[in-house]
Amino acid sequence: MNTTPPFRKTWTPGRMQFQLEPDVERYLVSHSTGYTEPVARLVDETAALGEPSVMMAAKEQYAFFRFLASHLDCRRILDIGTFTGLSALAFAEGMRSGGRVTTIERDPGWIAKAEAHWKRAGVAERIDVRVGEAEDVLADIAAVPDSRFDIVFIDVDKARVGDYVERSLALLAPRGLVIVDNALWHGWVLDPARTDPDTEGMRRFNDRIAHDPRVDVVMLPIADGLTMIRYRN
Repeated sequence: MNTTPPFRKTWTPGRMQFQLEPDVERYLVSHSTGYTEPVARLVDETAALGEPSVMMAAKEQYAFFRFLASHLDCRRILDIGTFTGLSALAFAEGMRSGGRVTTIERDPGWIAKAEAHWKRAGVAERIDVRVGEAEDVLADIAAVPDSRFDIVFIDVDKARVGDYVERSLALLAPRGLVIVDNALWHGWVLDPARTDPDTEGMRRFNDRIAHDPRVDVVMLPIADGLTMIRYRN
């Protein structure tokens, strides 16, 4: 009988280790659109931060987000949870000229690091920064007429992820997508012994959204799990 657990419950800084073996990750990344020098520098400098770097978007997500922004011809993207700026940078690189990424971060220290990376990558003019709590900034955005986004990417407080998704669905442009990061939450959503607020919040959201009659949902085993959501036609 195979006794190998479906997910390892540890991770290394900057990478959700339970998901991909190192050789698989290297092969996957090397056969996708590669990093430019500024992106590689962002990744290396973030990894050097140690434990906080686990909050960085995964290497394989960079190519996926850049691809989506380009293929869907996105004009406006909302990035909820900036950290050192990799997801916002990927979206900005993929957008057409004139596109805008609005990114939300509560820690000005992370924004300072992110802005330096965006400037080196030549995309700073495509990114608008909103500093504050996600709930407050989303309320401000919703109060502006015609605030609509082609993609909303959510990578913040897992305990309240369901609330952020509801707010984001209301901000979608026609045929828009909500993308939720950490859908597998280190594999802990599969462990009934894990009852902390973040795990319970993500587990509760996963169960609810899968049966929501308003939307179509697909959960992808990319990095720590990505859930993609759109309104049904």
